[in-house]
Amino acid sequence: MIFIDRFDGRRVRGLPAFNAAIPYLMRRRNESVVYFAKDIDIENAMRFVRRKNAELGESRYSLFGILLAAAARTLALKPRMNRFIHGRAFYQRNEISISFIVKKKLTEEAAETNAKVRFRAEGDLHEAMERINAAIERARSDEPGPDDMEVEIAHRIPGGLALVSFVFRLLDHFNLAPGWMLRNDPLYTSVYFANLGSLGLDTPFHHLYEWGTASLFVVMGRMFQKEIRRPDGSVSKRHFVNLKVSIDERIGEGIYFAHAASLFQHLVTHPESLELPPDPQSVES
Repeated sequence: MIFIDRFDGRRVRGLPAFNAAIPYLMRRRNESVVYFAKDIDIENAMRFVRRKNAELGESRYSLFGILLAAAARTLALKPRMNRFIHGRAFYQRNEISISFIVKKKLTEEAAETNAKVRFRAEGDLHEAMERINAAIERARSDEPGPDDMEVEIAHRIPGGLALVSFVFRLLDHFNLAPGWMLRNDPLYTSVYFANLGSLGLDTPFHHLYEWGTASLFVVMGRMFQKEIRRPDGSVSKRHFVNLKVSIDERIGEGIYFAHAASLFQHLVTHPESLELPPDPQSVES
């Protein structure tokens, strides 16, 4: 690497020797991946979404949006989850971003495209929903996104995809990749979400991509009900979704991941807490 810092992240210095050595022992993202599955109670989130949409008189809030906003807040409060490994070095990402696939229409023939949403660490739920909805609307429009245009141009040139990917990988290796390419690429992101629940599918575990810098991949499955036992011994049915998470374990320790997962679950089950900006005293430096 010619330059220590990158357009999308700054080099993390002062790590303990053991942590610094891990990228030399596990050199690639997919040999470092660990998998985590969790059923998330969404009963309160569903009621919250219905109430907010009734107040607004339009469907501007969604369960998927709540999950994305909770993930963004988790990254703001647990910033070590927003790291990535590049060239055996640790980087702290300069922004919070989440990418996901958007179907132009819910048909087999409809095209797919990527949406990438950037969140402010100090933003609230209303702002997050506005950004998510705007990104979905852009993705579903007839206007191609920047990443779609780049791939289409390269595809039309004989050998273009191979040439472009080689040049980009070379520039990226030396931390010289231009900012406009990194900002447009959906795999240079904090988290990649796949919402299979909208298709009525269960959740598989997903691999991490060696292309890009995403250290987290989350798959959301279809909604289902299951019985839970209350403290008084009675039983009730509540709605859940299953999440399958793939994470590059090199970016942090197990206890940190566990605390981040607990925070995310708390935010989803208490979505009203996302309506306020995060407490500055609770954000790690």
